[in-house]
Amino acid sequence: MKLRLACVFLLLVCWMAFAQDSDLSNRASAGDPAAQVKMGNMYAFGQGVPRSSTEAVKWFRKAAEQGYAEGEYRLGGMYDVGFGVPPDPATAVKWYLLSAKQGFPDAEYRLGIMYEQGRGVEQSDAEAGQWYQRAAGKGRREAQLKLGEMYEDGRGLPQSYKDAGKWYLEAAEQNQATAQFKLGRLYDQGLGTPQSTSEAIKWYRKAIAGGDAEAEEYLRALEK
Repeated sequence: MKLRLACVFLLLVCWMAFAQDSDLSNRASAGDPAAQVKMGNMYAFGQGVPRSSTEAVKWFRKAAEQGYAEGEYRLGGMYDVGFGVPPDPATAVKWYLLSAKQGFPDAEYRLGIMYEQGRGVEQSDAEAGQWYQRAAGKGRREAQLKLGEMYEDGRGLPQSYKDAGKWYLEAAEQNQATAQFKLGRLYDQGLGTPQSTSEAIKWYRKAIAGGDAEAEEYLRALEK
């Protein structure tokens, strides 16, 4: 009896998954951009369908051409890494920019990267800083880390350990290990914050738990 019930339950789960996939495919084919992005993600990662970069690009493009911000971002990413299309940084920037202009934080962050590295655009730390600020303000922890680094180094933004510490803290509280290490280093050296060995140790330990190897060296030096 238990085996029969288990088989019925398994068949029900499979039927529900099939029905959901079929509904998603129908909505995507009917022009729903959110469904098109989901279809693109499924093909990009091989989730429930054979992995296919060309199919992923097809669905991302359908959403992007309707002005759907996430579709524009995803299509930009395909051109950025050359997955399903030849690598083309300039085209990646084009789609990232369209998405970023709608306030999509992942696209804002990627635009910052492109400007910082000079990929597809003329290199500009000032432009990079502006895009990182937008994404950081929306809680994107990698952008918060980057913004902290730019403030610390005085690249594209006025040099400020205090502002660096502010953004490192924002990212560190989201368990960004590199930001935790860099925040610990500011406390260790009393840069932009009151010097505090206990705070430094706290953040170094968090960074180590997150896999930051550099923090281990600094923690050993403090604990000697």
